[in-house]
Amino acid sequence: MIKRKYTLYTPGPTEVPETILKATAQPLAYHREASFSEIYSATVKELRKIFITTGRIFVLTSSGTGAMEAAVANLVSRNDKALVVICGKFGERWRELLLRYGAYVRNLEVRYGKSIAPEELERKLKTDDSIKYVFTTLTETSTGALLDIKSFGNICHKLNRHLIVDCVAGLGADEFRMDDWHVSVAVGASQKALSAPPGLAFIAVSEPAWQIMKNCRTPKYYFDLQIAEKFALKNQTPWTPAISILNGLHIALTNVNKKGIKKVWQEHLQIAEFVRKYIADMNLEIFPDYPSNALTVIKIPEGFDGAKIVEYIKIRHKILFANGQAEMRGKVVRIGHMGYFTKPGITKALNAFKSGYQKIAVKK
Repeated sequence: MIKRKYTLYTPGPTEVPETILKATAQPLAYHREASFSEIYSATVKELRKIFITTGRIFVLTSSGTGAMEAAVANLVSRNDKALVVICGKFGERWRELLLRYGAYVRNLEVRYGKSIAPEELERKLKTDDSIKYVFTTLTETSTGALLDIKSFGNICHKLNRHLIVDCVAGLGADEFRMDDWHVSVAVGASQKALSAPPGLAFIAVSEPAWQIMKNCRTPKYYFDLQIAEKFALKNQTPWTPAISILNGLHIALTNVNKKGIKKVWQEHLQIAEFVRKYIADMNLEIFPDYPSNALTVIKIPEGFDGAKIVEYIKIRHKILFANGQAEMRGKVVRIGHMGYFTKPGITKALNAFKSGYQKIAVKK
């Protein structure tokens, strides 16, 4: 048994309320019985309110990357051309998946910390009429950057392209309106701003995208949404699901929707602004130009090691932040404030960061 010795302020997984943890510890139901079908149906209904869509939603037993792969495998046929908007590691993940499935990939890429301007997307699409899909992220977890999905969706709709969005980190924290913003496919996961344990992912599919999926012959099995649809009509999943996590997710989604998704977005904005002001008062820079409300990524000054700061705070204050990923290791510290949080808790975490930065930021 893994015994945790710190409080999570990472950009996922996040802290999970006791009521949700208790729900995951309930005795297992059989996934072919009516009791499971009832909670599965109710969970999908609650997810529709989070995505703000009338489209199909499938719940998958996987990480968020599984839902990303399901989007590619069900939508993209070999030799289809896709444009990938890249401003961090998860944009790069879309590219990796598309290449594995035989798509032609074009990149619209900026350096880490930047966000793609909508006019750049429009210009790129107008140069190549053969581009069928645009893959992007709502919230780029590796850099903290937020992208303008509303404008992206309007551009794709105008130019008759399909927009596919990785919402894993931003769903429930940053504003997202799937149908109004003309998003064809969106993916999310349980362990971020929804405050449930990891283990489940979801994919939301618009009707136009579903018609393409029905004719897609790309090889797939576990993530075949045509199979999933047959079981979804009975409020079931084709494969044995993570029943315990579904119990917790249902409670988590109900909590969000009782409060109202707009109010939840506003709460995340208020906390994000509080965190950003605290960091600015320390004379430190926020790394992304357009930050998400799900996390704050702090630029560590040249000559200091963010990894050592994170480790010290974990040991000394029992609070865990996240290091940077890949080439960003040591250069940034990522503080997650998505999902279940309180202002006193965030304040305590920020005070711990300040203490660790002042004491343990060491020369490389």
